[in-house]
Amino acid sequence: MTIIRQNSYLIVFFALIVVFTFYAILSHNTNSAQMSQVEIEEGDTLWTLAESFSGTTPHHEWIEDIMKENNLSTPKIIAGQSLKIPSDQLKFAPDETIKFAGDAE
Repeated sequence: MTIIRQNSYLIVFFALIVVFTFYAILSHNTNSAQMSQVEIEEGDTLWTLAESFSGTTPHHEWIEDIMKENNLSTPKIIAGQSLKIPSDQLKFAPDETIKFAGDAE
């Protein structure tokens, strides 16, 4: 018991380390993604956006996630509307500057 009283500052120090470690782990939530705004153009649908941005995620799952994130009750979108999509999915956007052998000029 006297060892605990003599070293109480060490016990408090280690307790603080444990508390801050748990805080750091819990506050660094890997599920929360950075979101980007995508402006809807004429002719866009959630399905065409899924074809461009969903990557390996199945289109229907991607559409459901985007609808939840943007509080959409129906899959209907209109030109000029902005939608939030995860920033990491922007890498799947087609690059218009790349030309392939069969592309028409």
